[in-house]
Amino acid sequence: MDITEEAKQELRRIIGKYDLGKDKRFRLATPPVWEGEGDFGIVIDVERERDQVIEHEGVELLRLDPETAEHLSKSKMDFKESRFTLDVY
Repeated sequence: MDITEEAKQELRRIIGKYDLGKDKRFRLATPPVWEGEGDFGIVIDVERERDQVIEHEGVELLRLDPETAEHLSKSKMDFKESRFTLDVY
């Protein structure tokens, strides 16, 4: 998955606002884990053994389960007009 610089910076800003503790992480999720509007969202979840980790400058931004990571391998995540977007190719 490709993540634009704008999305990386917004994720870092959001991460800086939360004290998640040792066992919580931000996860890019799809239904049924994601229960909000749209096809995906970012949730606070626990770390899982097979997670794919997306980092930027040594900071963990997101985790994805292996199935979601495979499905979104050719996607691009961006941050536009105060919301995240995900273009899947």
